[in-house]
Amino acid sequence: MSRQSPVTLYELAKQSLLKSDTIASTSLHDLPTMIFHDLFIDAFMGEHNEVMKVMVQAWPFPYLPFRSLMDLRKPKTPYIQYGKITPDIKNLETLEALLDGIDIQLSQKVHHNRWKLQVLDWRDVHHDFWTAGPRAMCTAHSADARNKETEKLSLTDKKPTLKIFANLSFEAWSSSCATEDKLQLCLLNWVRKRKASVHLYCEKVMIQSSAVTTILKLLQAVQLESVHVLDVFSAWSRESMKAFVPYLKKMNNLHTFHFSSLSPKLFSEPGKNKWYSNIYAFHLGQLQSLQELHIDDVFFLHGTLHMIFRSQTPLEVLSLSSSPLKESDLKHLSQCASTSQLKSLTLRRISMKPFNPEILQALIDKVASTLETLVLEHCDITDSHLLAILPALSRCTGLKTFSCYGNHFSLGILQVLLHLTAGLSQLSQGLYPAPLESYESNIPTEFVHPEQFGKVCAELTQVLKAIRPSLRIQICTYSCDLCMICQFCRLQPSGNWEVTQEYRYQSIIRCCNCVRPLGEHIFQL
Repeated sequence: MSRQSPVTLYELAKQSLLKSDTIASTSLHDLPTMIFHDLFIDAFMGEHNEVMKVMVQAWPFPYLPFRSLMDLRKPKTPYIQYGKITPDIKNLETLEALLDGIDIQLSQKVHHNRWKLQVLDWRDVHHDFWTAGPRAMCTAHSADARNKETEKLSLTDKKPTLKIFANLSFEAWSSSCATEDKLQLCLLNWVRKRKASVHLYCEKVMIQSSAVTTILKLLQAVQLESVHVLDVFSAWSRESMKAFVPYLKKMNNLHTFHFSSLSPKLFSEPGKNKWYSNIYAFHLGQLQSLQELHIDDVFFLHGTLHMIFRSQTPLEVLSLSSSPLKESDLKHLSQCASTSQLKSLTLRRISMKPFNPEILQALIDKVASTLETLVLEHCDITDSHLLAILPALSRCTGLKTFSCYGNHFSLGILQVLLHLTAGLSQLSQGLYPAPLESYESNIPTEFVHPEQFGKVCAELTQVLKAIRPSLRIQICTYSCDLCMICQFCRLQPSGNWEVTQEYRYQSIIRCCNCVRPLGEHIFQL
């Protein structure tokens, strides 16, 4: 029978404090910080919420990374026994107790000198504050110093008693719900009622919810000038977007904006679209600090880029996808200051067929000296378009990633393109369309012709071997119905396949089960 080690006096003292129903913050003021730190963790793990409520009123550190503390309650298995209280419910009760304790301190005109709390961190950071003990506290404290810049954002405002740092995510399955995160909802509602003494700084906001009215109400708790990254991926109405865009003006330090909503397939009335587009473009044009702009599947770019890109601040990243443009829009991109220093340019599923090829050439020529990534996918670029942009493309000497997948090139033109891009010394990734000669009847919508595709691959391999054998590129087809047998699993592929160079350039056919679950057919050189 094993003998249990005796409980130390230190442990007995902690247990006595935790069991006390009448513990007062004054009794904690003289506790050494190491003991205070340990006792706080024990109170959290033991669900002594009333003790935590008192302890936070005597918090001896300027920094409290409370969100990372919640992770200590994560279950070891993903399954919760039926009838048991989940960690989320426990954490919500604890958060409410913590905020109640802070409320008591904020309501006092004179704070005890033991209370040092300045920053409550709701981001998933500084786990070592709790796991490594006092040795990690200096590291956590330094986070407050690093956030001095954020504090400067509201120099004209009254200095808050408490600052909160958080990254917000509004995700919900129901269209009437702004977020499924009850902890976040609790925190936002608490801050909204205390904006005079509590400031919430949020670097990243992600929205995947249609409850725009509720989201805007909750965003009133946030110092909007602190938002640096905004991602919106949701099925909004035109009215919802109209209500949201004025908030963008207040995000005057926003540097990355992803937006995907308002599909032209859903909103097709030209008259209404034009009216709403002008409103959206006016507000988007006031974002003076943008560095990255990613817009996908929207109707409001058509004829409005001159309004959106009127800032003199150069972008670093621009991505426009599945959104109709006018020729004048593309021309504006080739002339405006916003695109003068682009490092990454993506145009995807935007048809170049009706446009003068010289405009795309002018755009690439303008960004050639700074461009590192160029993506022109599914843009209806043909041989004539490609020939027009080749001179500009040759001047992109810093290009590292290039993709023109989804366009229709002949083998001869593709060989010229491959020869040119392989000569770009910085290029490390290339994605190209299989030439027309790879398909039956030379039509990309038809099936891939196995023998023709094999010959095409061999010719393209020779081009690379002659210029730059070490460069790895991929040639992708459209069709996903090939009558081939995988040489690895011996099954007929139902989707994707790949031909790779292995063992002295021998072609090996792999099916989707042996390569990857999604994508088109790939020939990798």
